Amino acid sequence: MLAGKALHQACVLMQADGGVLYLLRHEQGKTSLVRAAALPELADQPDNIPIDRPAISTIVAQTGSTLKFDDATATEATAMIDPDTDLPPGMESGAIAAFALTNHARDVVGVVTLSNDLSSDRAFAHESKDLIARFNRLAGAAVERADLLDQIGQIRFDPTERNDRLRRQVEKLAFIEDIDGVRGDDAFRLAISMLARAAEIYDEGTGNHVFRVNEYSHFLGQTLGMDANYCHQLRYSAQLHDVGKIGVAPAVLRKTTALNAEERREMDNHTVYGHRILSQSPRLAMAAEIALNHHEKWDGSGYPDGKRADEIPLAARIVQIADIYDALRSRRPYKPSLDHAEARNIILHGDDRIDVAGHFDPRVVEAFGDTHESFD
Repeated sequence: MLAGKALHQACVLMQADGGVLYLLRHEQGKTSLVRAAALPELADQPDNIPIDRPAISTIVAQTGSTLKFDDATATEATAMIDPDTDLPPGMESGAIAAFALTNHARDVVGVVTLSNDLSSDRAFAHESKDLIARFNRLAGAAVERADLLDQIGQIRFDPTERNDRLRRQVEKLAFIEDIDGVRGDDAFRLAISMLARAAEIYDEGTGNHVFRVNEYSHFLGQTLGMDANYCHQLRYSAQLHDVGKIGVAPAVLRKTTALNAEERREMDNHTVYGHRILSQSPRLAMAAEIALNHHEKWDGSGYPDGKRADEIPLAARIVQIADIYDALRSRRPYKPSLDHAEARNIILHGDDRIDVAGHFDPRVVEAFGDTHESFD
């Protein structure tokens, strides 16, 4: 889905009639291109294309260069074009361009070829060249992450195999330190928001849940009198509370019936997986604490470590209530959304699942109760 959106955006930027997006794969000692999207769309995906097949797409994949022919019927162009590989289905190209998609490490992770139909007699929008250069890396990093998560999702529920894959790929999933045109703190915030979004890929239509949890947590931190730096860190750290779901077996995340004991342990381990991912970056120390501890409970009945009271970091105690409030207000396939009054009453007084005195820090509950109208 993301590959199709990226290809569509590339066509818009270059005013192209169609195109093909390939992902670069390295498997069993062989390198190939896998067609991930095409415009017009294909009914079926073709087999992998060997990297040594003569074509514009494979040349770009090997060299990282950009190739562009405003006249695709010229001899020099036809000598390089493989219509089955380089062109969208059913198109006779009058102009063709191909460029590499690269990740944050500037490694080639895919190729996009764009074409204008011969009948349109139209060249590409030359003024879009600079936009395409930035698009290469932004789209490349995003598509690489989505493809990686899809590959992880296809692994059967084998914890050893899954954890090995996670360890190998966690650096790619982690952070972008700089992006073309985006530097420093802005790049850092963009990277962690992408990581937070990646964690939602198998979740139930949560939309902007992670960003709302950021704002609720920041507001609670201010209400509790925490200093500006603490609240600033809380504002970008809260969204990563469930990032460990990247490491949970997709079969467990997608299951709509009750989990058995083994599956429940796997789900609960998202706290540990999240801490493992985030603790690699000193800048995300608070986020790592939140990920590990946001399911601990005031009376010690939570997980993963059964911490109690002040043993639980304050940031995790804050995010716990922010997360629950937004979950109560959000519609899910298995429940309707609650209005503010209903959600407020559950947090302040509990229900058949929530024991307020046992689960929550009373100081955070009091802060929520004093300011609940602002949440609404």
